[in-house]
Amino acid sequence: MSQAGVLLLALASVWPSHEPAGPPPDLPQLREMLYDRQSLVQQCSAAHWLVQKRDEDAVAVIRQGLRQTDSIEVFIALTAAIRGARDGRFCDELLAALAGPRANVRPLAAETLAALATDAVILRLQGLAEDAKTDLAVCQAAVWALGRSGRKSAAVVLLDRLADDRETVRRAAADALTDLTGETYGSDVPRWRAWWKQNKDLSNECWLEARLAFQAQRARRLEGDLERARAQVVRLQQQLYNRLPAADRVGYVQSLPDQEDSAVRALAVGWALDLLPAVDVLGQKVIADVLLRLSGDGSLDIQRAAVLALGRVSEARAFDRLSRLLRRGAPPVRAAAARALAQQAQGTGPEALARQRQVVPALQKALDDPAVEVVVEAAEDLGGLGVPEAGPVLTALLRHPSEAVRQTAAQALERGADAGILDSLLDGLDDSAVSVRFSLLGALAHAACDGKSLSDAQKDKLLGRLETALLRDADPGVRSRAATVLGEVGGAPALPALWKRVQAGEDTRVQDKAWTALVEIVARAGSASLMQEWDRTLADAKQGQRRLLLLAELHARWGKKEETRPLADAACEGLVQAQLDQGKWSAALPHLRELLARPGADADLDRRLRWLLTAGEQALKEGNRAEALRAVREAQAPLARRAALAADFEKLEKLAKQGSGP
Repeated sequence: MSQAGVLLLALASVWPSHEPAGPPPDLPQLREMLYDRQSLVQQCSAAHWLVQKRDEDAVAVIRQGLRQTDSIEVFIALTAAIRGARDGRFCDELLAALAGPRANVRPLAAETLAALATDAVILRLQGLAEDAKTDLAVCQAAVWALGRSGRKSAAVVLLDRLADDRETVRRAAADALTDLTGETYGSDVPRWRAWWKQNKDLSNECWLEARLAFQAQRARRLEGDLERARAQVVRLQQQLYNRLPAADRVGYVQSLPDQEDSAVRALAVGWALDLLPAVDVLGQKVIADVLLRLSGDGSLDIQRAAVLALGRVSEARAFDRLSRLLRRGAPPVRAAAARALAQQAQGTGPEALARQRQVVPALQKALDDPAVEVVVEAAEDLGGLGVPEAGPVLTALLRHPSEAVRQTAAQALERGADAGILDSLLDGLDDSAVSVRFSLLGALAHAACDGKSLSDAQKDKLLGRLETALLRDADPGVRSRAATVLGEVGGAPALPALWKRVQAGEDTRVQDKAWTALVEIVARAGSASLMQEWDRTLADAKQGQRRLLLLAELHARWGKKEETRPLADAACEGLVQAQLDQGKWSAALPHLRELLARPGADADLDRRLRWLLTAGEQALKEGNRAEALRAVREAQAPLARRAALAADFEKLEKLAKQGSGP
């Protein structure tokens, strides 16, 4: 087939072929639409409606359009509709167009006849191909249609044409046989005859199965070739863009929305985003135009990407476009529009606050969207904006039937919950979804620590509910987070519940979080008596390691602030006592030296000297005479004030020098 014919078929393949929506117009209007060359979509719709009609008047309009071959657009629309409907009523007109003088419609007629090929059509095509008086171009078109028909009877006709007197017809027949069968024997007649001998007895069903398998494999190969070609086009576009001067890139991106390849249009979205911060006001307007055009792209992925990019465009046109798409776009586009609108409303300046007053109602309305993905996105965006209006709206979503929506609302509340919605958050802890309960615990922590004081009743209700979650929730992750939140908002009354989880045969995560929360509460309380109470509790429970951890943490944290420095000394003394109780004299000595260097009353000095004596005795017992003697030396200056212990230190020194223990 000629290059012009191939181009024409390519045009027909991309011609609009969607089914028209709504009731069909009347026949006079359809006729006008069919011949309206200014609207390709209307021509296509009119052709489809006409083919669907079964009355004689509609048939007459179609026959007239097929005969009037000087109107190529009408012929394209009608043949596309006939192929789509596989309507065999117009084969006579198509054969006439094939054999007629108008070369521009011949490829379309051949393609349509190949799709409608029956035994009668094959015979008519055979007659055109065999008639020596037929124009050579018509013979070639008939042979081409036979090769595309997929019919077994067409193979017989094409085999005979291999012996045609005209070389052009012979070549066309060989190409058509290759197209029909997949075999590549070219003009080798004996091999074609041998092939036919093996396949002539196949049933029509077996023949069609073989042809289907061949065409499917061919389609896969062509798809692979097409993908490689597209990838090459993308690489070339990227290389070209990278080599362009910065000043020329905006103009280049401006031309890309007209590209047929969706991958190239996708590149345009990314490049537009890259250019947006670097260009001047005029360049920003051009980039905005590009993104606005691509926000209506036929590819949903490109449309969604462009919509998200519009969130970074501050123009009113972008805001209006996003607002429309939030109401009317496809679900993924509506979700993207919600995110982009929220992005435009980010910030604390006057312009951002004014934009928030427009965006928040739109997002609230989107919460009633029938698509769950839109509701989820709107809920997340409301939480991200952190506006006061978001709290009640998000808590209402905690009753949504979709778990994904409830989870997103709970996650958003983690960032913006306040004391005003505390009761709703507590009610949500009965949710069946673990992820929702987990996030709501974080929201409760935010609500309790948002700077607004809770009433006593609210505090009691909150702490009681947290303890219930800690002790009874079925999920260890939820129990561990309940422990963490108790550590953040609870006081001394919460310590027994946390200690119970530490001691229980519990999941390791829960034990660790409960212990961390217990330490947090004791440290935050800033009470020496509370520290001593839990020091005794841990000692009685034979939790030596945890006892050391608690006292070491309190010593470190209280020592960082001037107002809690006396508490740090008390924690240090408790730590030394605990270390000596466990025979950890080497760990106690640095803290003892720190304590001896601090001023204190006589009772304090006596206590610290006795600890130093104990540390020296433990060191000597383990055979470390050097540390025992060092303890004696360090005690000399304080002993000048408290001579009552001098004899004990002298005894320790004597034993250390002799090399025997006490």
